[in-house]
Amino acid sequence: MKTDIKILHSSCCATGSPIKANIEKIAADNGKEVSITELSELQDTMVFGTMNFPSIVVNGKVYDYKKYFTEEKLLSIL
Repeated sequence: MKTDIKILHSSCCATGSPIKANIEKIAADNGKEVSITELSELQDTMVFGTMNFPSIVVNGKVYDYKKYFTEEKLLSIL
């Protein structure tokens, strides 16, 4: 089953951050299939109700990326 991931950036930060590459590598190394979308426009990110950036949304649940950036923690939510 493919995991839907959205990366939420603040509007001042460009998309194409190393976060996407990091998640893709961890997923590939562990046989996980992911679909990743990066969002940075205020109207797109505010829908998720967070003011912590960067954040990731995994299958609709919001996580503060700063707390889930390690491989072990990312795998636990993928």
